[in-house]
Amino acid sequence: MTLTLIVNDDPLLRAGLRMIIESADDLEARIAGGAEALAEARRCHPDVVLLDIRMGATNGFTLLKELLELPNPPRVAVLSSPAAGKSVLTALRIGAAGCLLKDTGPDELLASVRALAVGNTVLSTLAASLLMAELEEGVEHSGASLEARRKTALLSTREHEVLSMIAEGLSNADIGRRLMLGIGTVKDCVSDIFNKLGVVNRVQAAVIAYRARLPMGIPAVSEAA
Repeated sequence: MTLTLIVNDDPLLRAGLRMIIESADDLEARIAGGAEALAEARRCHPDVVLLDIRMGATNGFTLLKELLELPNPPRVAVLSSPAAGKSVLTALRIGAAGCLLKDTGPDELLASVRALAVGNTVLSTLAASLLMAELEEGVEHSGASLEARRKTALLSTREHEVLSMIAEGLSNADIGRRLMLGIGTVKDCVSDIFNKLGVVNRVQAAVIAYRARLPMGIPAVSEAA
């Protein structure tokens, strides 16, 4: 059973999201306002957190960092509105595993929670377009490209392959099937890649892969990669 913690200061939105999530037999949900979110996360140990980064008295970015610093941290996706813009990119840089619009439909919400729980990245169309714009800008910036190439030079040939597949949006299971590797081997490889690149999630790894011009396509920023 996958446990999701919904963090938002709007009681109606929290209740609506909880109702959708708990309509699925394999999912359950808890709710919290910004002020009590960290304590609730420590208490219930969620697999996934849906975090509103724009709450009145709570700094969503600080809370995101604190959630990611927990022992066995949850997969955190930010809840956003179309007007959030740069806030979404800031959250992704900090280490959010994705972004969903607050009005995401029920089917997409359930699919996104499940994707997050197994380690995938989930981005709304808004977040995808913003990320692609940043990637294009980064490629144009020679310093960013040189730094990315320096980091990817630390990787083995197999790690280069896996990084390219991460940037394509493949899950660990998909990578394992393509390379004929066990899921545990792929997880260990992904962990080593993150450590060498100095990143904490697949979005950040994909940014480096793109800036280093590794050979791949990047549908990693699809609705539910």
